Amino acid sequence: MKIHLLGHASLLVETQNCKILMDPVLWDPFCEGLNESCPKREVMVEQLPKDIDFLVISHRHLDHFDLRSLAYLPKTMDVLIPKDPLLQDCLRQLGYTQIYSLADFTKVCAGATTLMTTRSEVQVPEFGMVIADESGVFWNTVDTYFAAPTIQAVRANFPTIDFLLTTWHISMEGKYQANQPLAFPLQYYGCLFNLISLVQPKAIAPGAQGFKYIGESAWQNQTVFPVTRERFCHDLETAFPTLKETIFQLNPGDCFTLNQGQYEQFLAGSDYAKMLVDDRDLVDFAPVIAGNPLTDPNPEQIELETLEQTIETEICQDFLQFILEHQRTLFYEHCHWQVIYQIEVTFPNRDRRRWSIDFSQDTIQVKPGRNPHANLFSYITASSLYSLIHKKRDWDYLLCSGEYRGFHSIYSMSQWGAVSPDMTSIADPIRLRFSPNYIASNNVYEELKKWTSPDSVPPSTKSEPTLFQLGNLLIRLKKSQQPANHSA
Repeated sequence: MKIHLLGHASLLVETQNCKILMDPVLWDPFCEGLNESCPKREVMVEQLPKDIDFLVISHRHLDHFDLRSLAYLPKTMDVLIPKDPLLQDCLRQLGYTQIYSLADFTKVCAGATTLMTTRSEVQVPEFGMVIADESGVFWNTVDTYFAAPTIQAVRANFPTIDFLLTTWHISMEGKYQANQPLAFPLQYYGCLFNLISLVQPKAIAPGAQGFKYIGESAWQNQTVFPVTRERFCHDLETAFPTLKETIFQLNPGDCFTLNQGQYEQFLAGSDYAKMLVDDRDLVDFAPVIAGNPLTDPNPEQIELETLEQTIETEICQDFLQFILEHQRTLFYEHCHWQVIYQIEVTFPNRDRRRWSIDFSQDTIQVKPGRNPHANLFSYITASSLYSLIHKKRDWDYLLCSGEYRGFHSIYSMSQWGAVSPDMTSIADPIRLRFSPNYIASNNVYEELKKWTSPDSVPPSTKSEPTLFQLGNLLIRLKKSQQPANHSA
């Protein structure tokens, strides 16, 4: 069996005797102009096979049910859909005639190939799909929430799942707009891993969720996708160490083959699609800057070169040395929970620079750039960090000005679920480095100097009294002229 990833949820599956096209979205943008494939891709539409046997539409959401793509495709295919009148009506109006609305766990057999729909627990009429032939069993869960009874039903029909293309994002669309928490969805994420443990796949890859928001909606990319693909695969390896060699990450244009227990990924191996740019950093979860990115007002007008040199030296040398000196004390819990810390500094010219520190390593180092496995994040303006280094401002200013922000997604994963630490024991490393004890109210005393030195008094007050001072003098005179009050 050969599986071509065309992008996001669009697949072309070649079995021994069938070609199956699932959820074709062949052009960008899609979803009424809101989304593009991520990573960015191109589908060579004219090269797609003309002899496709089955067209499968998993559900009505427009990143799976794209009318433009369906209008382009040949109308002679057998179309398999869930029991959804909207899908059926639209497909008929597009010219499709062989449309089959299938219930859960319905099997369709074509020679050596068997297809079976799988149940979803969500409200929208929807199914996943098992595709099996003599080479193996492939289960594409698409967007479905596959509960334990569904897994039992699938394994009753197919005891061994050779390859699971799994739901993996606990997507958070609409949370920001409804003023709901944007904290990492730990409970649901842990439940997902428990379900995967019940499936017991021989090989696995994250599927679908390969899109980004564009245009005026692009700010949502920082609120929707709480885990990176790399982090998900890292968590899979942690929870299921026996799968270490059979965890795959597919990009548009990749092919994946399974053949009686043998698995192979062919990077850019498809003739039907190709990845143009790996731009998945655009969908990194960062709810504290969504729609309101950091800007550095640089109130002291510090030279950009001075900021850059000072911060580079601090993070790569002094900060690192501080961590190494306190690795077994202040940073004991960071090491225990395998924290991967990423700090992003925004400069006055809007340039952003990132560094990461991996506390899970025996030798802790500072590395420049993005770390897709990071789980503790800090965002700070360059001038604010500079002021901390030189004790010119304290944390009250940084927090009240909004020039410092942060969040975390720290947990420990197993096949039974996830647990999280008591975050009071895992402070932001930058706040440990520049603690109130380090600043020691130096900023207040520096300000005090301005108002206690002789030069701080305006010249006019040295030569003649102010109205305020004259008023106090008259009050004192009146009080001194009043007769004493003798009690009888």
